[in-house]
Amino acid sequence: MRTSIPCPNCEKAITLDDFEEFSSPFTMKCPYCKAKLKETKVTPFLLIGLIVIIPLFIYLTETLISLLSGIIPPIEKIPSIIVFIGLLYPLYALYERINGLIMFNKGNLQLKKDNDMRGILTLFCINNR
Repeated sequence: MRTSIPCPNCEKAITLDDFEEFSSPFTMKCPYCKAKLKETKVTPFLLIGLIVIIPLFIYLTETLISLLSGIIPPIEKIPSIIVFIGLLYPLYALYERINGLIMFNKGNLQLKKDNDMRGILTLFCINNR
C-alpha cells in the first residue's frame, strides 16, 4: 500500500490524509503548489458505486426509521436526513474512507488543464459553422 503520491506538478508527496481533505474527486488541488489535479483511472467506477450506494443508504434510513418508530414514535416526524446523519454517518464515513483508499492506491493523478472546456466549446463551434 502506498503512503504518498508525487504531485505531477511540483513532485512533493501528497499523502492519504491530504487526499481525504479533497471535497470531491473533481476539486482536487495539490496542498503545496495548488495545481488543479484530476484522476482518470478509477473515478468513473467510484461514481458508479455512488449511484448504487445512495439508494442503499435511503433504504437503510427508511428501514431504520420504521424499526425505531415502534420504540420511539416521534422518530417518524424527524426528517430522514437527520436520522441518516445521526445513526448511519459512521457507515457513510467508512464508504468515503474506502473510496479514498481506492483512489489513492489505484488512481492516476494528472494535471487538470484550465482550458479543457474552452477547447471542447471551440471544437463544437467550429464544427457547427
